[in-house]
Amino acid sequence: MKNKILNVAAILISVAIFLYFFLYKNGLYQLISVLKVINVSWIIAAIALMFVYWTLEVFILHELTRLLFLEQKFSSSIKAAMVGQLYASITPLQTGAQPAIYYVLESKGIDPASASSILVMKFIIHQTTMTIYSFIIIILKFNYFTSKISGIFYLCLMGFIFNLGIILTAVMFSINKKFTKVLLLSSIKFLCKIKLIKNWQKSIEKIEKGLDDFHDNAIFIAKNYKIVLRVALINTAQLTVFYVIPYLIYRSFNLASVSLWNMLAAQTLVMLLVSITPLPGGSGGAEGGFIFLFSMFFKENILPGVLLWRIITYYPCILIGSLFTIHLPKNSNSYKT
Repeated sequence: MKNKILNVAAILISVAIFLYFFLYKNGLYQLISVLKVINVSWIIAAIALMFVYWTLEVFILHELTRLLFLEQKFSSSIKAAMVGQLYASITPLQTGAQPAIYYVLESKGIDPASASSILVMKFIIHQTTMTIYSFIIIILKFNYFTSKISGIFYLCLMGFIFNLGIILTAVMFSINKKFTKVLLLSSIKFLCKIKLIKNWQKSIEKIEKGLDDFHDNAIFIAKNYKIVLRVALINTAQLTVFYVIPYLIYRSFNLASVSLWNMLAAQTLVMLLVSITPLPGGSGGAEGGFIFLFSMFFKENILPGVLLWRIITYYPCILIGSLFTIHLPKNSNSYKT
């Protein structure tokens, strides 16, 4: 019940921010006016890229899962990936994605240690790929953006420090048993205090039992460097697909003076800002970052632009992801504490 209340609250916050942008400065009127002359072909292309983005997410999860669980069905990977998309969208800093995917994987017969290893390695690969991708883009376009936007350097620096900290923590979690044990015991202690976990001793026993298997699995995945490299390349393609969507929206307004390269770089910066926004789906930070960086491209069309961007890239994750949660099992082995 508590989780349902939190999820509903997260969605309501996101919808409230979305409606604010709709109503702010006649946003709804501007969007309706633009829709009358918009080039629908570019919007269809943007929607198609969102489906490609989800497909690549499924492939990433499926590749890593099959390293430890050969019986994994592709349909199961689809379900886990889309449930992850839902919870990434309705939780701060996308923190709900990993537990949600874990829940689905375990319900399909994957042991807790393997499921945890898969998700930690997936997280490390994603964060590392995104950070390197952002670093390369920013270095190449640094002069362009600093000449147009004051203070952009400090925002980028904050984003890099935050993401590097997350990557280092995840790596330590994977390779250092003592660090992992301390972190998990602290988490269990906190969850017991707020009465989300009742049986302290049983929880500790489960951690002790699964810790060795978890680290062995994580090392095994890391040693399969060809798979890891392939997943990193798929992740790079996935990021690129997602970052191109604003350009397609821009072209749908019958605008063409800005290059794809500049807009892809701007979207990279937007997502760097979103990664440090502690609201569900980066709400507020996503819209604000988009307006902050894309106003120089969209000009008077910026408000309809940000609304279309969120309609295409954010709300479908909640809607379609929710459909995949309908037949989720009510209980999983991991929750029997």
